Amino acid sequence: FFFLMIRRPPRSTQSRSSAASDVYKRQVSTQSTWGQKSSEMTIGKNKRISRGKKGGKKKTIDPLSRKEWFEFRAPVPFEKRFFGKTCVTRTTGQKIASEVIKGRVVEATLADLNNNADNLAWRKIKLQIEDVQGRNCLTNFHGMDTTRDKLCQFIRKWQTMIEAWVEAKTLDGYVLRLFCTGFTTKGPNQRKRTSYARHSQVKQIRRKMMDIMTKEVTTSTITELIKKFNTESIGEQIETACKQIYPLQNVIVRKVKTLRKPKGDIGKLQELHDERNMPAILEEDEAKNLLKS
Repeated sequence: FFFLMIRRPPRSTQSRSSAASDVYKRQVSTQSTWGQKSSEMTIGKNKRISRGKKGGKKKTIDPLSRKEWFEFRAPVPFEKRFFGKTCVTRTTGQKIASEVIKGRVVEATLADLNNNADNLAWRKIKLQIEDVQGRNCLTNFHGMDTTRDKLCQFIRKWQTMIEAWVEAKTLDGYVLRLFCTGFTTKGPNQRKRTSYARHSQVKQIRRKMMDIMTKEVTTSTITELIKKFNTESIGEQIETACKQIYPLQNVIVRKVKTLRKPKGDIGKLQELHDERNMPAILEEDEAKNLLKS
């Protein structure tokens, strides 16, 4: 058998290009329809794309507009009645402003609390808020400290630093811990450059320090004790008592901590803030002359 293979005539170039363009059009149309569906699906699922952020922009409120101011009132041993202010968030619901501020500890220098006490600006006094009356915060003694720069002035070469601490109870029930620091110095006719104390002398001086501090605390109330801290009378007593053992200089009660206080009594606190118990300020000679004339 003879098979006659009849060859099909070749297509023209125009017909080929038209066929390829038809295939390309079909692919583009399918892709566009799928993209429209997918975009519709994503917009439908995640609604925040079309609507934007939830809530919009928040209003900026000044935080100090929600605060109210209270003034600190110092107890009787100090000459200045009011020495500073603080802010507290206003009363909202069960959170009362006067109750929130109770228990805060305020720190001020002795120069801020007393008149003409710029030479004692290195003495830091801590006062704790115990009661609130209107806008006034009634404070009570909480502790005492010394600035670092003042302590660094005392520390030098060729001398011995002696430290001691003691715990004692005042007559009105305050349990305090006192820290004392002193430094040796040269004798009146000493030619030797150094002034180092022997270990036995250091022990004797430390024992004297502890005895004097214990005696001063146990025989005084907290008000009388603060006056002694302000005038540095305890350090002077230690210097005079230790002269026979070894001459000392720059003896100070460096730090005081309040370990325990008596139970809160509003009557006693009012006595500390009574104007009649305020120490009398010495008048100057010029003022006295003006009053006499």
